[in-house]
Amino acid sequence: MMDSALIYLLLLVGIAVGWTLGYRFARQAKVATPDQWIPSVEFLLTQAGDVPLERMLNVPSLDDDSIDLFLKLGRTLREKGEVDRAIHLHQSLFARTDLSKHILQTLELELAIDFSHAGLLDRAERLYLELLDAKGSIREKASKHLVELYEEEGEWQDIVDLYQSRKLQLTPHLSKRVSHAVCELAEDAAAAADYLEAQKLCRLALKIDPVCARSFVVLGEMAFHHEEYREAIRCYLKAVDIDSQSLIAVLEHMVEAFKQIDDAGGLVNHLSRHWQSSHYVPALVALVQCLSEQDSPETAISSLLHELKNQPSNSGFFALVEMVVRHKQQLDKSQLLILYDILRRIVENEPKFICKNCGFKAKEPHWRCPSCKDWATVSSFLPATSGVKLDL
Repeated sequence: MMDSALIYLLLLVGIAVGWTLGYRFARQAKVATPDQWIPSVEFLLTQAGDVPLERMLNVPSLDDDSIDLFLKLGRTLREKGEVDRAIHLHQSLFARTDLSKHILQTLELELAIDFSHAGLLDRAERLYLELLDAKGSIREKASKHLVELYEEEGEWQDIVDLYQSRKLQLTPHLSKRVSHAVCELAEDAAAAADYLEAQKLCRLALKIDPVCARSFVVLGEMAFHHEEYREAIRCYLKAVDIDSQSLIAVLEHMVEAFKQIDDAGGLVNHLSRHWQSSHYVPALVALVQCLSEQDSPETAISSLLHELKNQPSNSGFFALVEMVVRHKQQLDKSQLLILYDILRRIVENEPKFICKNCGFKAKEPHWRCPSCKDWATVSSFLPATSGVKLDL
């Protein structure tokens, strides 16, 4: 009798628990009503029309997850080239009155980027300028995008004006961009023979970015054209010390300046050091030409062979051939073997195949391009050819 009563009691408890759980699940299901359903970005992108998007925009209230979804959707539409839809989305959200100031500023920034992509640069500029009064990351991003917009338009003075008005949120990266804008103006001033203004701008560029190598390049070029060769060399070497790649811009005039002051030894020392740091082949070629003038063609050719053995390159190989032909030199067997090894390594490192669609270069053939994913576009690589003239 007691067993039957216990079983009956357990049955009643089970029914009660089941009813309670069912009631709770039913209430939770009612919370997520169809009117408040927010689809995923992937779902919206697969829809042909804008009905789901309009349905989202009419949601009475938005939480943080919904805002994040809207922002992600807008950026995705912009990246896919559907800028008009992105603008419509961001404008509709920006018109809402239930969003916080920070969210509205974020939407204003996204809208400005939309306008930039759509070519509506005046409207984008106006929004960026408004956001320079914001605080935190919004102001930093607006500063970056506005400087980029002015760079595309070549409005270098506008960038300098923003800096001098203290409106930009400067970061190390942005300071570098602003200093180059100042250098653009300095080069224009130097070209117009306004050398005092050019020097003033170079000093400003160095104040903004103390490691702006281009400022010293501009100062060096002005000194060189005024035949102040020692000052030009000082500026050139300072630029190269800051950024070894500056050698590309100053090499020719630096070599000439050293020759003008009759300091071949100093030129060889600096070229040797900069070749080791930058591996810029024209620097190596200039170095061996100096060695050829100082010592002998045989020494210069041996030095060039030695360097190319460690750092093979097409331009270095042709410089070597040109030097051998010009000075009517003959290579011995060991030198010919080194030359063969250099050429073999150059060929091994060359791409063998190239995609006709996107330009992707590969060493192995592919039916499907690993970069653009198109089919049957990878063909054999044919380097651009040009007539090679040797001065005999």
